[in-house]
Amino acid sequence: MSGTFDLLVVGRPSVDVMFSGLGTWPSIGRDIEAAGLGWCAGTSFNTAASANRLGLHVAYVATIGNDVWSRMILDEFQSEELPTTFLRVEDRPLPAISVAMNHEGDRGFITFWGHDDEYGARLDARALVVTEQVDARHLHAYTDETPELVAIARRREMTVSLDAWGGPEWTTETSLTEVLSSADILFANRAEAAAMTGEVEPERALSRLAERCACVVIKLGAAGALARADDETVHVPADEVDVVDATGAGDALNAGFLSGWLAGLSLEQSLTLGVICGTSTVCDYGGYRGCPRPTEVRELAAARGVAIPLPAAVPEGDPT
Repeated sequence: MSGTFDLLVVGRPSVDVMFSGLGTWPSIGRDIEAAGLGWCAGTSFNTAASANRLGLHVAYVATIGNDVWSRMILDEFQSEELPTTFLRVEDRPLPAISVAMNHEGDRGFITFWGHDDEYGARLDARALVVTEQVDARHLHAYTDETPELVAIARRREMTVSLDAWGGPEWTTETSLTEVLSSADILFANRAEAAAMTGEVEPERALSRLAERCACVVIKLGAAGALARADDETVHVPADEVDVVDATGAGDALNAGFLSGWLAGLSLEQSLTLGVICGTSTVCDYGGYRGCPRPTEVRELAAARGVAIPLPAAVPEGDPT
């Protein structure tokens, strides 16, 4: 595939199996029933697929295997028309499954990563090669990615965003300052921001993180999101919707925000775009199937009184 990519995404996709409509959380020795069930590809796939839906030209570096779960992920690449240029399929089982249980607007997970230590090393090595060779405007990765990946992206004049992806147990082998020193944007949810800064209040956590990163976005679930950049702080609330599944909503918010940010929109416009995508996603199963297309995004933004000139990077309906 030739041409310049808008977004380079690195990460391992999984299959997300989602139960909704639980009357209570599961407990030992007790059988409960779910009102709904859904499945789709997930984890890093969410941001890549959401961005692809929004019209960005996406390069997604990922690896899957030959097991039934991997084949399900490959089917999702095809159904979403997400380019497989940088997808590697290894001839061995590499199951990755995450079960999400939705209850009262939130969810809990059980995850299985069926791979050895060499899997991550191979993916990291290939990501370095791709980043060294591909023409891309922006790298989106997790905070635990190798610093060398970010360094290469920087040297090749890409902007960089990092997703904290760690919940209340957020940890890293390097200091917070070092992790964020080369990032243009940090995405974190409320629990991650608290774990990274020790500040329970999102506003205080936002201020602490903004000391280390030029642009910080804290995702607040049903309360929308906060963002700070260039001494400007904005809060965009989420519309009230009937939540089907909250899995991956933050990943869709990442994609929506980046679509606006890369288009040169204001901080508030970009965050509005992100919140629209995140809110739309919870109305369906998974982290991207509810993500709107560009025309729908403009309509939803206009309903909020925000005019978003969102030029698709490629014609709608032709994401490749």
